[in-house]
Amino acid sequence: MRKEQILSFLRAALVERPYLPADAELAIPSAVLVIIHYHKNTPYVFLTKRSSKLKSHTGEISFPGGRYVESDGTLLGTALRETAEEIGILFNIDQIIGCLSAVRTMTSNHFIVPFVTVQDMLPQYRISASEVEAVIDVPLFETLQSIQVDTEHYHVTKNAFIFTYKNNVIWGATARVLKQLNDILLRPS
Repeated sequence: MRKEQILSFLRAALVERPYLPADAELAIPSAVLVIIHYHKNTPYVFLTKRSSKLKSHTGEISFPGGRYVESDGTLLGTALRETAEEIGILFNIDQIIGCLSAVRTMTSNHFIVPFVTVQDMLPQYRISASEVEAVIDVPLFETLQSIQVDTEHYHVTKNAFIFTYKNNVIWGATARVLKQLNDILLRPS
């Protein structure tokens, strides 16, 4: 799918201001950046494998991002700061096309607002080894088509899915963000 087609589907579904869950004040605010980019005319989505040295969600596959701090000013500020810290890519506000609906973590009481950017190509990245163990850059549509119900966590939430790419299993909040992309890009209304 060409960039213009992806942008038209996304723009129709994204919102400019984050939609927060009703119980947001009871959870820890966080934000991530969903980076869709092209490589040889194929759209990819940029994911990271979290370092095993972190306190929570160790070794899990996620989007660049993290916990809101007051100096960020906004959740978008959080997504941009965390992306720069984790993978060394500086995006500016004008490169963000909107955000998807916030998702909740199952275990750590975070709500996460996923902001989205679509780039012709991925800028050079540099991972922070203290936060990121590896980069997992996956073909967007191939990964979205791998969706399955997450039977291991389905008893916790009925909104549990997994996606796979090669030996990587993407689950939890990251999978719920990918599910939104799946619904927007593969099942447009």
